Amino acid sequence: MTQHLGNVFRYQLQPEGYESLEDPSVTVPTGTYHIGTVEGAEIGVWEAEPGLIRGVTDDEVFVVLEGRAEVTFDDTKETIQIGPGDVVRLNKGQRNTWRTIERLRKVSIWSESGS
Repeated sequence: MTQHLGNVFRYQLQPEGYESLEDPSVTVPTGTYHIGTVEGAEIGVWEAEPGLIRGVTDDEVFVVLEGRAEVTFDDTKETIQIGPGDVVRLNKGQRNTWRTIERLRKVSIWSESGS
């Protein structure tokens, strides 16, 4: 059994999509790849094309690998600008908007159950 899980730039992501907040008739392309689970935490890759989308977070820590975005949190009204190398902590249940400026790819560790 290998300890090398793969290369996050080579994973073929499973297509997803979020409704654009700027034009509800448009879907902003996103993709995901589930790498695995360690001690109950999920590990995966997520990518988003430019656009404005809304989401609700799980307990998550991620590292931006490439691209740029602005994330605004509804509860605190804080807006953060993120780019390559940034490490971000999200709290379960936070509503937010993502304005992806350049195609963004991140690797995440998260827990849906909050454990």
